[in-house]
Amino acid sequence: MRYDQVAYLIKKPLTDPDDDDMYSHPKAAATKVKANVKRTNLTFGDGSMYDVTIVRVFGKVEADKIGLADYDPDDQSTWHQVQKVGRHFQRTDFYIVNAEVIFNGK
Repeated sequence: MRYDQVAYLIKKPLTDPDDDDMYSHPKAAATKVKANVKRTNLTFGDGSMYDVTIVRVFGKVEADKIGLADYDPDDQSTWHQVQKVGRHFQRTDFYIVNAEVIFNGK
């Protein structure tokens, strides 16, 4: 499998419980990785269908949010929330739901 695109794995900062400075705002940490990014439709057993983006990364990694080609560290609207994480042998899949696909105006 080719990992020919770039993704940013963003982890929320953990605040130190001993830190009592009310002006302390830790920044999220982003790691740049090679990834395989695909957009597809997933259908569930109840018939609902979702338009999702799957970001596949080599290795066992963790992230709270994902930055794709439009990633800007100062603009949180370019960060995508991870809805599901799939772990497989030597790879991690992050699922980002873009929208629900609705048929026949239901």
